[in-house]
Amino acid sequence: MKALYFALVIGSTALAGCSSSSDTTTGKRIVLDTKIATDPPATQAFANSQGWSISLRKVALSVGSLYYFDGATIFSYAAPKRKTPLDRIEEFLGIGIAYAHPGHYIPGNAKGQMLNPSSVDLVGGAVSLPVGDGVSGIVRSATFAYNAPPTGPQASALGSHVVVLEGTATKGSDARIFRAEIDEADVVNTKNAAAIEGCPFTETDMEGDGVVTVTIKLPLWFDQVEFDSIPASADGNPVLMPAEAIGRKELVRGMKAGDGYVFSYSEK
Repeated sequence: MKALYFALVIGSTALAGCSSSSDTTTGKRIVLDTKIATDPPATQAFANSQGWSISLRKVALSVGSLYYFDGATIFSYAAPKRKTPLDRIEEFLGIGIAYAHPGHYIPGNAKGQMLNPSSVDLVGGAVSLPVGDGVSGIVRSATFAYNAPPTGPQASALGSHVVVLEGTATKGSDARIFRAEIDEADVVNTKNAAAIEGCPFTETDMEGDGVVTVTIKLPLWFDQVEFDSIPASADGNPVLMPAEAIGRKELVRGMKAGDGYVFSYSEK
């Protein structure tokens, strides 16, 4: 599915068709090391717009392919407006709330990629991903894809989930010790791919071999999460976020926002 998805996105601009020598049309081939990190560091507490202070002790992701483009990110995620009682009723009933964005994202020309999936836990800091490649030139946007974890002898600690988060959320004397298990089906887009399109790539001219870093903006993921919809722990162990809980739905919505994944390039 990923190969087909990528082909549909980039059309005739596939990297395979790029020249190995430098010119103003296609650029030159470059090697792109890849890293993934969080902002703030996963062990640093942060607050959300609902008044909860959140501390994480597990941030595990099954990362799929990454793609880089020269098309500008037309839409920009901003934290949704504070929800009204009617919004909350609609959310409880499973009625989607759409937030408008100006224009339509057009990826443009493919400038790079990292195609090998891997599983990471970001609590310990930045983690290196497999090496990717690309062509020199301007980059402005990216796509972040999740990948179903492997099974059998190579099975991941994630189990069948693409994201597992554990931590504690507090508001005054109230506390919620939680675990969130997010599946590939939770984060699929309108193309039925577990991919986040239109992520911002800090505009830069990739002139040679370098490092692409994708930074997960954890506060954006959790910004709207209402932890009082998650049961309190009776024994000090994490409580799994119920699939029907408003808080889990708000977390998934935050994870599907492009601005939660910020890409950047640096020269070696």
